[in-house]
Amino acid sequence: MDCFTLENTVAIRTLPTAKCPKSLLNERKRKRVKAQTTVEFSLIVLPFFAILFAMIDYAQIYFYENSLQNAMREATRFATAGRVIQAVNAGGTPAYTTNAGVTVPKAINDSGGREASRNECIRWWFLSNCVINLPLSNITITSAPTLPGVAPTISPDGTTLQLTNGATANYGPGAANDYVQVTAIYHLNTITPLFTYLGGYSHNGINSYPVRVSVIVKNEPALLNFLHTNVYSDEYP
Repeated sequence: MDCFTLENTVAIRTLPTAKCPKSLLNERKRKRVKAQTTVEFSLIVLPFFAILFAMIDYAQIYFYENSLQNAMREATRFATAGRVIQAVNAGGTPAYTTNAGVTVPKAINDSGGREASRNECIRWWFLSNCVINLPLSNITITSAPTLPGVAPTISPDGTTLQLTNGATANYGPGAANDYVQVTAIYHLNTITPLFTYLGGYSHNGINSYPVRVSVIVKNEPALLNFLHTNVYSDEYP
């Protein structure tokens, strides 16, 4: 019986070196996607970082304002009670002095070597309770006497204590039953100028935001400590 042998011959072929049309099409698509991503990133990167830095600035302002508020509470309580920062003797015992025949705590010395006034003691008490190192000139203390039962006179903008006739209040914490205002301001350097415009123009630059706290309270009735010097004339310009 005759047999037939079936043979399938496969020709060996070599693929062309040029890219096929489908590969070229996919490459063009990838280039367009890459270019589109670059454009989209360039459009959103500026507002993204602006919002990010604004959030950081807001957190800074909140932290510093909260710190100033905490120091303000301690300072105003210290002021209305007529206290001074008491000095100590060489042996570590509290120092006392005689004022108008009355023995009262002796205040620490100020930078001039004299016994510190109540005004300076309040300023230093503010700084000792604040995490921010403020210059003393940024802490202002004024007072205004009023009649019993009469509220203090405030400036039209509601921020400044005034005398009854509308004049500027006296420097220093005042006497018993006087209204005293303690004001502190800190110029925070921000990352963005956004909060500078929101907080008002500052002469310290476009990236400076003034964080300001102020409280008006009434002094307690006369205490022995009120016999101390209220304020020296050279403590304010």
